[in-house]
Amino acid sequence: MRALEAVPPRVAVHLVLAALPLLSITAHVAGLVPMHVSAGLVVIPTALVLLLLGVFDPMPEDRLIVEGLRWGVLATAVYDVFRLDTVAFLGWWGDFIPTMGTWLIDVDPSQRVLGGVAGYVWRYAGDGGGLGVVFLVLAASTGLRRLGPRVTVAAAVLFAVGPTWGGLMITVLLPRGQQLMFPLTPTTVTLSLIGHVIFGIVLGLGALRCRDLEAHWAGPRIVDLEKLARWGELPDPVPLPALADVPASALPPSSRRAALPSASSGGRALPRGRVIGTEAERRPWLRPPAVPLPRGGGSVTVVDVTVVDATVVAGLDPVPAAPVVATGLRTGRTVTGPAGGPIVAGPRSGPIATGPRIGPTPLPWGARPAADRAGPPALEAADFGLRSARR
Repeated sequence: MRALEAVPPRVAVHLVLAALPLLSITAHVAGLVPMHVSAGLVVIPTALVLLLLGVFDPMPEDRLIVEGLRWGVLATAVYDVFRLDTVAFLGWWGDFIPTMGTWLIDVDPSQRVLGGVAGYVWRYAGDGGGLGVVFLVLAASTGLRRLGPRVTVAAAVLFAVGPTWGGLMITVLLPRGQQLMFPLTPTTVTLSLIGHVIFGIVLGLGALRCRDLEAHWAGPRIVDLEKLARWGELPDPVPLPALADVPASALPPSSRRAALPSASSGGRALPRGRVIGTEAERRPWLRPPAVPLPRGGGSVTVVDVTVVDATVVAGLDPVPAAPVVATGLRTGRTVTGPAGGPIVAGPRSGPIATGPRIGPTPLPWGARPAADRAGPPALEAADFGLRSARR
């Protein structure tokens, strides 16, 4: 019900009016309301009022009405090229449109010329144009075209075959239907079905040709078809925990990504549970950043860093009091610190260990320094609770 509340009242009236030309035929065949009465009292006056409102008080959805009429009329014309060929040249079934026109203007059924003019005007402007209005309004208010051209055309064909052709068959099956319209035979059923498929294809292609169709729908969507089509899918990219080992086969097809290269041993399958390589080789993002030495000697300012999912969070001094292992330093030179004493030493092929730092005692992240503490407080790197697990 909330979705229907998003439809503007004038658009709702347009949709009801668009369906009345076909419903008036069914009501006439069923003996409920004569067609000239429903057309003269309801359809034509309502159409004139909506036309005046569109001219003097336009709204964004009026563009949808115009486009729907245009493509509905064109789709009906293409349908009639096929239908009149089977009627006039092949003689496979009769043309009941002139008979329907005599119901509309309330004249004798023998006056087929007047009935033909009135019937085809009603067919194009009322039946075909009304169906075009209904489909384009529904396409704009549901975001149908975002599902792709194939889905849009398939939906138009389903619309032309389901309620439209199905309603025609129900009308013909009424007690006076075959007498007033045409007899139901395998030929007439097949030809009418093919004609409505042609109508749906042209209408769907016309909907794809409309520019900014969704922009003319000012309110929220009645039904978000794009959201329904993605129901149950994971967002893109897939949010996975850090360092998780999830096989690609366990992910939905639309959310799979290229799998990481797996380790192999001579082309043979590895036993389950075996770990190949060191921690740094298997997870290169955990390697500490390399700290190159300055040319010509000098001192090195050590920066405390924490690696969180390949993102470096850096804090300005101090370094933890415990020795820090810095890979990437492959030299036998001694690096002097700010106090003049050696703080870095190690063999050419091994890691370099640094001694205790010089400076104020670090404070926890977000803590306030004491009032009697001299100098600016040192900052502690935000390790997000990972430092204690990596020591």
